Amino acid sequence: MDRRAFLWQGVCSSLPLLGSNGFVRQPGPRPVLRPSESGLSEFAKGLSGTVFRPGDTDYERLRKGYAAKYAGHPVLVVHAANAQDIQATVKFSSSNHLPLAVRCGGHSYAGYSTCDGGIVLDMSGFRSLAIAADEGHARLGGGMLCGGVEVETAKSGLATVLGQCPSVGVGGFLLGGGVGPLMGKYGLGCDNVLAAELVLADGRHVRASEHENPDLYWAIRGGGGNFGIVTEFVVTLHPVSRVLAGIIVLESADLGALLREFREFIAGIPDELTVIALVAARPGHKPQIVIEACYVGDPSVGEKLLAPLRHQPSVVHDAVQIRSYLELEQVTSAEIPPRYEEHCSGFFTDFDDQRIEILADAFSRAPFLVECFLVHLHGAVSRVPVSATAFPLRRAGITFDVSAGWTPPDGQRAASDWIEALKTTLPVDGDGNYVNVMEREGDESVRLAYGANYARLQQVKAVYDPQNLFSLNQNIRRA
Repeated sequence: MDRRAFLWQGVCSSLPLLGSNGFVRQPGPRPVLRPSESGLSEFAKGLSGTVFRPGDTDYERLRKGYAAKYAGHPVLVVHAANAQDIQATVKFSSSNHLPLAVRCGGHSYAGYSTCDGGIVLDMSGFRSLAIAADEGHARLGGGMLCGGVEVETAKSGLATVLGQCPSVGVGGFLLGGGVGPLMGKYGLGCDNVLAAELVLADGRHVRASEHENPDLYWAIRGGGGNFGIVTEFVVTLHPVSRVLAGIIVLESADLGALLREFREFIAGIPDELTVIALVAARPGHKPQIVIEACYVGDPSVGEKLLAPLRHQPSVVHDAVQIRSYLELEQVTSAEIPPRYEEHCSGFFTDFDDQRIEILADAFSRAPFLVECFLVHLHGAVSRVPVSATAFPLRRAGITFDVSAGWTPPDGQRAASDWIEALKTTLPVDGDGNYVNVMEREGDESVRLAYGANYARLQQVKAVYDPQNLFSLNQNIRRA
């Protein structure tokens, strides 16, 4: 999903879109034992790929991610060239008790794309794509970015379920679930994973599919990076070339009214239509809801479905048209600089008046830019049984992510206080959250996020990563 004020900027470039302040909590470095210089040098010599150390040209760029407040200082950044490099890095990290962060696109809100005092494993050497002869599936290198996948599959009039930001890595996206404009009809990104190859904590390179390590296959479809490092995904491809899609912007001083319009519109929409909304407000400007709509099917039917929304008097911009799916996916800028943000997220099945009033009131009183993604889960997403994959949100409803941006050095306190106040007043379902947008919220929040699937995930963790080497994620601890 995302990124904030940069989202969909191509379509909305003519609008006076809300600006962005940046918004961060600087975590203290984890106490780790630094390997000797000779040990580091010996390890680096054994790799086919490149190692970056503090002071090297690209080290500063590679140690950072989207979440600016988590700009870690790893001992090494390893640009792996092959699976053997990954296996060696896993072994070295484990034997030296070093934190290990896996970086694909670097978009982790919780800053898990980097670490202090450990190793960052850069997966950009695994950017490969091969479409099967029957065009039913594709093999994606574990370091591919969403934009690169979409460009290549579009050449054949095909697509898989990916998000809205070209620079997001497929690894984190697919492992955490994966919401995007095709999910109403074709399910989540993880629902389209047919198989994966992983390097495990013990160094083995294994395959996970319905028939090979099926417990691991179940866990990686929504369970995040807890179980291994994926070197390759096999994903389903769908015949998607042209869609009725685009951005609709609603604007009004009455944010509650806009939210009710959105709620009324999404009630009962068919599988073929997926809508994702960005609510944005800042002092001195009318609130906006920027809605990305994507209809996969007969355009004339889609036009009728979208008409009630497009004819609202609050609409100030409407860019919905028949376009290539690739064009829709390239609206978001591929270059998104790091930002300082505080987040809160959750899920609710009922977008009732109480929740609308709480959001509208909080946004109207925010002294800085605040934004909220509202992702409507329905259709193919909600028809999968909860126990079929690790991803827990299999009921119709809305998963949301609120962010408040801030500017260092002293802007974090106000943003954090505003987020905490919202969290204490906004009711959410007792179980279920989208782990890809969660902050560093601790074990209990992760347990609640996975709900009924958590115990089984613990059991799989005990089998494949009993020492919790892969801990820099929304971490699942072994049973």
